[in-house]
Amino acid sequence: MRTVIQNGIVHDGLHPSRPADILLEDEKIIAVGSNLSGDTCIDASGKHVLPGFIDPLCHWGVNGNGTEIRSMGDDNDEASAPVYPELNAVYAVNARALRLQQLFAFGVTCVGVSPSNKTLFGGTICAFETDGLNPYAMVVKEDTAMKASVSREVKTTFKEKGGPQTDMKIFAMLEEQLRLADAYDAGAKDTARDEKMLALRRLLKHEMPLVVTADTATDIRHVEKITAPYALDIIYVNTNDIHADDAFLAEKKRGLILPWNECDAEPRTHGTDYAAIAELAARGLTVALATGADGWQGREDLLWNAADMMKAVRNSDAVLKMLTANPAQLLGIADRKGSITTGHDGDLVIWSNDPLLTFQAEVERTLIRGRQVYQKGDAMRCYL
Repeated sequence: MRTVIQNGIVHDGLHPSRPADILLEDEKIIAVGSNLSGDTCIDASGKHVLPGFIDPLCHWGVNGNGTEIRSMGDDNDEASAPVYPELNAVYAVNARALRLQQLFAFGVTCVGVSPSNKTLFGGTICAFETDGLNPYAMVVKEDTAMKASVSREVKTTFKEKGGPQTDMKIFAMLEEQLRLADAYDAGAKDTARDEKMLALRRLLKHEMPLVVTADTATDIRHVEKITAPYALDIIYVNTNDIHADDAFLAEKKRGLILPWNECDAEPRTHGTDYAAIAELAARGLTVALATGADGWQGREDLLWNAADMMKAVRNSDAVLKMLTANPAQLLGIADRKGSITTGHDGDLVIWSNDPLLTFQAEVERTLIRGRQVYQKGDAMRCYL
């Protein structure tokens, strides 16, 4: 069965927006062009067609108090010890809980579900589509990245548990764990199997990037110093303390996940210098916008974050990349997600207008892998 979306204004952030038809077959985009035809037709005249948004770092779908609706940071929040790199966020997600949030009604078709910020090494991030009941049918990629944190949460979590309580200890532990992993030889005689070391060695072998939540640019510099001998691929989660003079982030082609939080009391997100981050992005920093990386988040937060970035960039194509192609790149799923490209999954959202130019834009229809999962007027069940 071939489905064609006709007469829409196509945006993907990689090319200038243009009128085009999109032809879908077997879950994939098979053509983008003019005068395309299919077995069924979706008329997008006067509408705007965008790739589905990707929220690269979140807690959507994680169980909370048995409700299976609101994400409370429970099952991705193993804080019995500060080092758990062997854990996998695929086991934290309840597919029904993720689906009930109806993120697809807000244009979000894929999420990176992450361990929390409470441990130095918390495990690996997993990318999921936002519709379905079987989590393994929704998985786009497991082990997209290793999640680490050198933030204040580590100190507060272990204050009464005998764990790290100062920056000195946190960074000493980071250095120690990488050194031990580098020296670990699983094939050596009489070497006991160590799941933590095996997991960390995947970083050293460049099988996945390291995603690090850091409170300040100084923390980021500490991480750079400690990881330099291993030349790790690093993505930072930080907002308010990155400025134009942090040019090393662009020079090293680092990634940055930019959470958004409307609460002025949140120090890691308050006072974000969007203009500086936009300047660094133009120089090589890969920036992806996210909802709140901690605790509660709203489904509209991606667009609020984008609106703040638009004030600095004033280029909707550049900002759209931060919602689509860039997060796909950071999650290692850019071969399938994040752009309207032949051969990619048919994750498409038809908007009444360009959502980066007006908050009056509404989602008219959402497709994930070519299958319609939402149409304007469908009942909304959850209001987080």
